[in-house]
Amino acid sequence: MPKEKIQKHKLGVIVPYRDRPNQLKRFTSHMETYLKDMDYEILIIEQSDDKPFNRGKLLNAGYKYAVDMGCDYFVFHDIDMLPEDVDYSYSHKPLHLATHLQEHDYETTFFDYFGGVTMFTKEDFKTINGFSNEYWGWGFEDDDLLIRCMESDLELDTTHNSKKDIQEFEAFELKGEDSYIKIKNKEQKSNLLEDDFSISVLVKPSNIKIDENDEYDEYPILSIPGYNIGLFYNSFRRFFCQIYDLDKTPYSITTDILGEQWVHLTMVYSDGNNLSLYVNDNLIETIKMDKSILELNSNEIFVGAATGEKTNKDFFYGMIASVEIYDIALDKEEIVEITKNPLKPKLRNFGKFKSSEFLYTQLLGELSNSKTSVDLSNQNEVSLKNIFLCKINQSFNTFLPIPCKRESRFKSLNHKSNSSIENTWIHKETRKNQIRYYNDVREDFSKIKEDGLNSLEYLYKEEIKMSKRIKKISIEL
Repeated sequence: MPKEKIQKHKLGVIVPYRDRPNQLKRFTSHMETYLKDMDYEILIIEQSDDKPFNRGKLLNAGYKYAVDMGCDYFVFHDIDMLPEDVDYSYSHKPLHLATHLQEHDYETTFFDYFGGVTMFTKEDFKTINGFSNEYWGWGFEDDDLLIRCMESDLELDTTHNSKKDIQEFEAFELKGEDSYIKIKNKEQKSNLLEDDFSISVLVKPSNIKIDENDEYDEYPILSIPGYNIGLFYNSFRRFFCQIYDLDKTPYSITTDILGEQWVHLTMVYSDGNNLSLYVNDNLIETIKMDKSILELNSNEIFVGAATGEKTNKDFFYGMIASVEIYDIALDKEEIVEITKNPLKPKLRNFGKFKSSEFLYTQLLGELSNSKTSVDLSNQNEVSLKNIFLCKINQSFNTFLPIPCKRESRFKSLNHKSNSSIENTWIHKETRKNQIRYYNDVREDFSKIKEDGLNSLEYLYKEEIKMSKRIKKISIEL
């Protein structure tokens, strides 16, 4: 038998805790039954001060106690997740276990989620220097954890999308502040929003920055100024389309978390009051507006910025390979066709694409220079400001690191949501965590070496033995 099959391992289950006595009772009772055939210790690490909750720091403290108790691998476990079908046996590589949760109808959690329940060996957790100690309140310590694994060359999985027939292409690279493309109609006023239309872009966000003075971040991919109708990305790592009706009431459709990968987005306004959003060739949603769309009061459209005004501070970070606008509502078959051929000029019909005569504009990186771009419809003047042309020669591929997963099912105990309501974080500390993650950690991975197990400080308060294999240790942070 392989050595790991005959070697004896001891599991340490480490649970961050504060002020959830009913959940604590149900969790400990359930886990004692579930783990009865294993060699394990359960450590409930209680934060006994009144500072904002610090999950990562509590888990670091629990790890140190569990090592002293002879544990050689660990599951970092939220108290509101009860295992229904979970394999807690030893693994040589880091694993994410919270893959199917009752509170999400047992659907697969988003692609790079690394929170809830995770497993590490003693050696691997020491290699990554544990969790960060600097995320107070809810959120982002698990995003930071994935970066630590990646930078320490621990085994991870990947998810990727690709188009095998696209081997090389050019894209517009936008680097945020004061970097955008302006599309100006040659007429004094555009008639684009007077009836049906479609907007389609091939886009990949990257290296986004967060304005510390804002509560929410919106990165315009394509925007029609006034009330900023168009396509956007946000710091929740979701794409969305936005539109306003005659009463200036906003309507939007938002995707699931997709992150920094190449995505073909198409928004369609049809029949006077219907808005649809497609990701690649998949319809996300169609919503019906109460009234028709607010008409365009400008003959300008911006790619990568909300407006061309000096006061504008909303810009996009990333690459855009194609921009297409049609003065008609494309149907599903046409969207499927252009998704297959995102970089093909749309001056002529092909396959199931039949709307070339309604092309309002099309921009391609390969038909551009540092100052201007050819508009294939010849209806607009196009100017580039602080735009870089980037040649992509590694095929149309996006490889995103994700944790290795062991498929598991968990029952969810009732608890208040700590994440977000629409586009606002419930807790103000989460916004601070988000700023730290994007503006500090992702900009300088060396911070990982300075923050973790080697910088852990806390004050021991008391230890209570709850049962033979369960202890509650109270500490102040």
